[in-house]
Amino acid sequence: MRKFIKSLLVTTLGKLVTTGLITALVVIYASHQVTHLHAAESKHFLWSVETPQNQVYFLGSIHVLSADDYPLPQVMTDAFNQADNVVFELNINDLESLESQDIMLEIATPPDGKTLLDLISDETYHLVQKNLEKLQYPIQIFANFKPWFVSMSLMSLQLQNLGFDPLYGVDRYFFEQAIAQDKTIMSLETMSDQLKIFDSLSWEQQDEMLRQTLKEIDTLENSFQQMLQAWKSGDKQTLENLIITGFKDSPELGNRLFRDRHIKWMTEIQKFLEDDKNYLVVVGAGHLVGEDSIIQMLRDQGYSVQQQ
Repeated sequence: MRKFIKSLLVTTLGKLVTTGLITALVVIYASHQVTHLHAAESKHFLWSVETPQNQVYFLGSIHVLSADDYPLPQVMTDAFNQADNVVFELNINDLESLESQDIMLEIATPPDGKTLLDLISDETYHLVQKNLEKLQYPIQIFANFKPWFVSMSLMSLQLQNLGFDPLYGVDRYFFEQAIAQDKTIMSLETMSDQLKIFDSLSWEQQDEMLRQTLKEIDTLENSFQQMLQAWKSGDKQTLENLIITGFKDSPELGNRLFRDRHIKWMTEIQKFLEDDKNYLVVVGAGHLVGEDSIIQMLRDQGYSVQQQ
């Protein structure tokens, strides 16, 4: 069973749990909402700040896409071409190391020999079993993992079944381009930083997260398509509404995923703005909308931030 989990980490789960956790959670938490797209602004999920000494771009990434979503808009490629340094949430190469896989498995394993059944209600356990049967996987595969890990695994498997793959994510695309063009690659946090967001949740909160995933997983395709369309049209208001509405019943988790991380990131971003090199900062699209977003924090500090 552990062999299967390691295979899942290598192919999909590791990349989704880490670089794609915001995308996946926003989709799940907001999937019961009906949101109408706003009028097209002929914009993209790309913002720029011009300082006296450099240009810093902020690109909102969708972490799982399909081959049909390429090529990306030229304005995104232009921002990449102008950047000397490219910054990601994580160093994607680090995610694929055996060491990282072992760290993830260690964090995802319950303490004191407990099992999934010990950590969630009987009702939630039976729902997990039922959904895994639909995906043609036995529940024993995830019996020795924490609820948050099972939740992310189910989302990963379902997105993969729908044809969406982290291999086509915006962040991975530009990461590979940065390597090919020998640009300097930087990251804002580590895999452990991201995983600890979930690991710090109580068992009750993890049970709630897992039940929410199970409740909405059948409508995942429609929800993701709604988010994807908002991203493609630069519709920041729709994506903001999805996030605000989706996390209104889970404000603590929303703050951990967004506000708290943004405050830490801003320390590094301030350094980018003071450098004489150009930067492209690639983060999940959800980090660039809302009152606690990176964009709003920059404006609160007096920067002029323009959507491209």
